[in-house]
Amino acid sequence: MKALSKPMLALVAITLFAAGGIAIKQYQQGQQARALAMPNEAVQQLRLDAKDGNARLLELATLGHPLAARLIAERTDDKEMAAHWLEKSAEAGDQKARYLLGMAYLKGDGVPQDAQKARLWLSAAGEMGIYRLGMMTLKGEGGSKDKAKGIAMVEAAAKNNDAAAIYTLGNWYRYGDYLKQDDQLAIKHYKKAANLQYIPALQELALALEMGEMGLDINPVEAHKLSAMAGHISNCKQDHTNEVKVFD
Repeated sequence: MKALSKPMLALVAITLFAAGGIAIKQYQQGQQARALAMPNEAVQQLRLDAKDGNARLLELATLGHPLAARLIAERTDDKEMAAHWLEKSAEAGDQKARYLLGMAYLKGDGVPQDAQKARLWLSAAGEMGIYRLGMMTLKGEGGSKDKAKGIAMVEAAAKNNDAAAIYTLGNWYRYGDYLKQDDQLAIKHYKKAANLQYIPALQELALALEMGEMGLDINPVEAHKLSAMAGHISNCKQDHTNEVKVFD
């Protein structure tokens, strides 16, 4: 059998190397496709797996799964690492990650404080970012200042059941900031935010009932009940954003 010439051997080696590279790339693409195809419900369940959950989440996040990247960010105490994974998740389209990344830039948590970038990511977060954008617009943070637009955005967020926005409207009505002073409308908004288990609203109503403020009768029993509920929520690791009927 005739030996192959050096040029021919080099050509064979290059061909084999290229074929191997293509095979590796195809394998990696297949892995990524399988990772991205995993339903969010299944990814959420990995949080409950004490043995392999973290490792699997990290694997999925590295392969580009938006929810897995956000969950990794939410589970770490390292703010810079959290910001890294939030950015990966946000760029992949996760709305909550976009909101959280916007807030990170607003506060300077894990990233340099940058109000312009905060506005950019909050704008990309859909309904979730409207309230914060409204408040930034009122103050002129990271962009132009526009009182009327800012108020309208906060009101729009409140209509979308954003508890912080509802509570803020309560404050505005109570103290006459941006809106005409009206204790009854203040109480109405505080109660609505309290029904969404929003801690500041529960605390505000508890204090008002204890002191007899905003025209409310003094009711120490109800005040204690609301204060205890706020304390429980603040110390509980479970989700407390759903609506409950604290008030009719």
